[in-house]
Amino acid sequence: CRWLAEQAEGLGVEIFPGMAASELVMDGDRVAGVVAGEMGKNPDGTPGPSYEPGMELRGKYVMIAEGVRGSLAKQLIEKYDLSAGHEPQKFGIGMKEIWEIDPAKHKEGTVVHTMGWPLGKNAGGGSFIYHAENNQVFIGFVVHLNYENPYLYPYAEFQRFKHHPAIAELLEGGKRVAYGARAISEGGWQSLPKMTVPGAVLLGCSAGMVNVPRIKGNHNAMLSGIAAANAA
Repeated sequence: CRWLAEQAEGLGVEIFPGMAASELVMDGDRVAGVVAGEMGKNPDGTPGPSYEPGMELRGKYVMIAEGVRGSLAKQLIEKYDLSAGHEPQKFGIGMKEIWEIDPAKHKEGTVVHTMGWPLGKNAGGGSFIYHAENNQVFIGFVVHLNYENPYLYPYAEFQRFKHHPAIAELLEGGKRVAYGARAISEGGWQSLPKMTVPGAVLLGCSAGMVNVPRIKGNHNAMLSGIAAANAA
């Protein structure tokens, strides 16, 4: 993403990091832009004491690429009833950590995927381990959010996974340098909503383009952006 940002800026694209698009700008029934950089709202959406209004960014086309369950995408899907006739979207949670490990255990380019354990019959899910550069590994665990046991704790399942002898041995002597989590759209092809409305289009995970069997989301998101740009 950092590399792509540099390429885009080299082509004259303006990037505004650190601010969210908080609402759509409508021109009648057509999406005309977004409001970005609005700060200081109360939890109920009213302006707070430190409120700062945002900027209206208008465009000939508005391409919504917010990731999973983005707030503007949800507004568009509801306003235009884009999911009518399609299967409901399904979701998972993916937790990811970046570790610096013992160089003797590091094999750059190695990819490991697992399914199931330690979830058993509790839930669907699995793991990924990617050996990146600089003796780092990206290790993560995904849990599908349709589990029936209300006591299932996805993060604790991730912790259990890291105690498997093969994983514990890989991480022993290492150091965790970053961690995070995010939702994943898992409904697949049959859960894709209609993706176009007057003036706007849904891209990537805003529409739910993750190919779960192949564990590919970035690929389809980028290809959807290319297709939308060519169409525009």
